Amino acid sequence: MGVRLVIGGEAVGGEEAPYPVRNPVRPAEVVFEAPAASADQLEVAVISARAAQPAWAALDPEERAGLVCAAAGAAAGAVAAGELARLLTREHGKVLWEAEFDAGTIGGMATAYAPLAVEALVGRSLPGLGGGETSVRHEPFGVVGAILPFNWPVSVMANKVIPALLTGNTVVMKAPPSCPGAVLAVAAALAGALPPGVVNAVNGPGPELGQALVRHSGIDMVSFTGGVPAGRSVMAGASAAVKPVILELGGNDPAVVGPDLAIDAALAGRLLDAAFITSGQVCMAVKRVYVDEGRVGELVEALVAALAATVVGDGLEDGVTMGPVHTAAARDRLEALLASAEAGGAEVHRPARIREEDAGQGGYLVSPAIVSGAGPGAAIVREEQFAPALPVLGYRDIDDAVAQANDSPFGLCASVWTGDGDLARAVAGRLEAGTVFVNGHGTSAMDYRAPMGGWKESGYGLELGPEGMLAFTRPKTVLVRPGR
Repeated sequence: MGVRLVIGGEAVGGEEAPYPVRNPVRPAEVVFEAPAASADQLEVAVISARAAQPAWAALDPEERAGLVCAAAGAAAGAVAAGELARLLTREHGKVLWEAEFDAGTIGGMATAYAPLAVEALVGRSLPGLGGGETSVRHEPFGVVGAILPFNWPVSVMANKVIPALLTGNTVVMKAPPSCPGAVLAVAAALAGALPPGVVNAVNGPGPELGQALVRHSGIDMVSFTGGVPAGRSVMAGASAAVKPVILELGGNDPAVVGPDLAIDAALAGRLLDAAFITSGQVCMAVKRVYVDEGRVGELVEALVAALAATVVGDGLEDGVTMGPVHTAAARDRLEALLASAEAGGAEVHRPARIREEDAGQGGYLVSPAIVSGAGPGAAIVREEQFAPALPVLGYRDIDDAVAQANDSPFGLCASVWTGDGDLARAVAGRLEAGTVFVNGHGTSAMDYRAPMGGWKESGYGLELGPEGMLAFTRPKTVLVRPGR
């Protein structure tokens, strides 16, 4: 298929050798040959974005918002009219309903973010000292480099590009190399409805292109979503020019089940949905669950019973409820974590079924696991699995639950599940995370009007809410004093 880069308002082929993008459920199947940008093409993309930025920033915020919403609507229309969701499932592995949601949300995101950005850009005016005036404005950085992850590539693209555009920046984005097709297609539709150079999209098979983008002198700020080691590399690369970054990194999100809550099939289903979306490959998924130590067996039993209905396989096939993990390395790492847990005395429960027709294809299919009996120091507890495995741990009392939940270098999200409002408020106030949910967790529980950002090693900077819009701007204070 004709997947192409987007540079200076045009869809173009890559100047480096193309490389195969493979289907994670059947790695022998090449979905398409991906274009690879050369260093010269990255240069042209940055130059195009810089040339377009002054006129774009000069637009009235409401006029700019109208253009962004219209372009995002055109991109969403391209998704609805074509086969982009099916392409995303084939290149990524996620089930079709999720691919449809991932690829199709850009229009709604623009409509939601536009009024937040317009209002945030108003700034403020203060009576000046000595009869003058002091005003605070929010101005764009210039050209934003956006580096995208594989797990929710189109939605994360929109979550970076739309706020950057609304606040007057232009963008050079780098697609995730292992599944760039849907991202590049949506970027082309978005760019085609905007002035040339406002949106550019490049791609390449390795990390070198992203590193060059971060270090490029024509990039004024970087927004990155990915793992902690890569985030450190981005921060180091940007530091040479004291370049601002937004880093949305990994998580090891705890869920604390209150002692008052009934453990039933409904609770188990909600916890599994929050843990195993995208086969567990979501930074803000539940990664560990804490419950009163006398009820661990009860919760494990409920989770195992709920998980038994899961069918793992090709996300395009009817009846499949969970796709493969995205890479062989992710599959192998999960199996190693589970084997280590078992060797340490834990019990691994894997009641789901792998679709028979997909087994034996060499794909990255893993049976999701509930883990009981793992100690707090086990790797399956301490590390971000980023795969479908969920350890269940006991606590003595709420103080112990909070201490265990906070005993982590991560601090992205956390949740407390209880019908006791006082308990919910008390625990939420003590959990060390940038976002705390009550009786929910993850993407389906987010409120776009409020900021999201990680604590500790989970990141730096903010997304969502007016604060996330202003993260793509820098304040300028103008002080006017009366002339003599």
